[in-house]
Amino acid sequence: MTSIPERDWKRIRDLKDELLNVACEQIFQRIEKLSADRAGQQHKSYLELYNLIKKEDEAIAEMFDGLSRNSALFKIAALKHYGVLSDAQMELFSAETKAVVEELCRFRR
Repeated sequence: MTSIPERDWKRIRDLKDELLNVACEQIFQRIEKLSADRAGQQHKSYLELYNLIKKEDEAIAEMFDGLSRNSALFKIAALKHYGVLSDAQMELFSAETKAVVEELCRFRR
């Protein structure tokens, strides 16, 4: 498959804002956990926070930046890999798209 089917393209476009909110909430939860455990080691926690934000920013870019029909399959695979796209949401896509995404995710492990 060289391009995502039109129906699936519309679906990922429609889900994008919701998925971005899910990804950001997951990041906030990680930040809150790191922040809660900082007592007596503020500088170490700050450095961990800095590295976390840098790493998560790269993940956000991989999942959302430059979303187009040509990149949609890779973006969906990234969303699945990072646990942002749920199994229920994945079921909304065609069998063709699910098969390609599953194959792409195998290369990420």
